[in-house]
Amino acid sequence: MTKGKFGAYCKSRCGMNVGRAMGAVLSDSQVKSMLEGKKTFVKGLKGKKGSYDAYLIPEGIEDYSYTKDGKEIRGSQYKVRLEFPKKK
Repeated sequence: MTKGKFGAYCKSRCGMNVGRAMGAVLSDSQVKSMLEGKKTFVKGLKGKKGSYDAYLIPEGIEDYSYTKDGKEIRGSQYKVRLEFPKKK
């Protein structure tokens, strides 16, 4: 992993970006925590119903592909599970 203009990314062939999660920019400590496989609290995640705060729990890496403008795009991304903080 290396830190670039748009956050941390894999410098090998996969190029996976770990500097963002669900629209939120991750801090260096959050990126480090995610890479270590730890549960990480992130504020300002974006969803269909607005913004929310949640724990991201890494569950491995998955490959993805899609077609954009007639060109197939392939890559890898973290597979995460969300856990919402308990309300008091």
